[in-house]
This record gives sequence, C-alpha cells and structure tokens, in this order.
Amino acid sequence: MKYRLFDTDLHQLFDSSVSPISFSENCKEYIPVYGSIIYTVWDKSRKFIYVGIGGLGRSPDTPLHKRNPRSRIKQHQSGRRSGDQFCIYVHDYYIVPTLDMKTYQFKKGDLDKLTRDFIQRELFYRFKAFQTEEGNKLVRKIENKIKKGVFGFQPPLLNGV
Repeated sequence: MKYRLFDTDLHQLFDSSVSPISFSENCKEYIPVYGSIIYTVWDKSRKFIYVGIGGLGRSPDTPLHKRNPRSRIKQHQSGRRSGDQFCIYVHDYYIVPTLDMKTYQFKKGDLDKLTRDFIQRELFYRFKAFQTEEGNKLVRKIENKIKKGVFGFQPPLLNGV
C-alpha cells in the first residue's frame, strides 16, 4: 500500500512492518537532534490512537537547527498533564475509567505518575523526521490530513476530527 501525502512517503508512520518505539525507550536513540517530526501513536492492540507533531520552534521562522523534535516525545513520556494535550487525553480516556473513586486516595503527582506508567507500558509511536527549512510547515499539513483519516485508517481515537 502506498502511504503518500503531499508527495511525501509516510510508510514509517503506518506500515506494520516498521517496528514501533515504546515510550519507555530513550528517544535520543531514534529521533534526530534537530528538525521537525510527525508521529503516530499506537496501543498494544495496534489501534491508532493519536497523531502529533514536534520540532516546530517558537515561530514559523525558527531556524532548522533550533527546532527540537525530541522535546514533544519527552514531554509525552513524562506523563505530566500540565500543558500536554496528549497526556490529558490518555489520562481521561485510559486512566480515569480505572479509578475507583470510593477507594482512591489523592496524592500530589499520583495521577501524572499513573498516566506516565500507562504511556510507557502500553503505548508506542512511529515517526518521520523532516530536516528541511519547510519541514515545520509540512508536518502541520500532513497532521491535519491524518486527523481526518487516511490510508484506510480511521481518524486517531484521541485527536481525530
């Protein structure tokens, strides 16, 4: 099957023969130090749950070598919900339904820890890096298309449109 959008080969995002990376692994071993990325997130049952982008920079004019594609994955790995929509989605969809509110004892940071543990134990990602000046614009266009469903895949469970 061809996985192409905007004249870009995206097979590494959807092809099941491409091994996904666990969120428990060090992203420095996989993701380049600069540029932009688009990534897809999958659960253990191989369900497509999320599409995201990283390495955009502070503005559209951020120079290529100042864009950090690893920061978004590291943020997700932490499980901290503050400022991370992916972690909020994971928390709301996967963690909240498992909590027994009659017995749950609130402890500061505990919900983030539960979210982090789930992400690192149950979720995996595949990515494509773009190390070009226009990469940050291209990943936005591709993400918007994928959110609507492409290549026979339904829109992602957590952030589909």
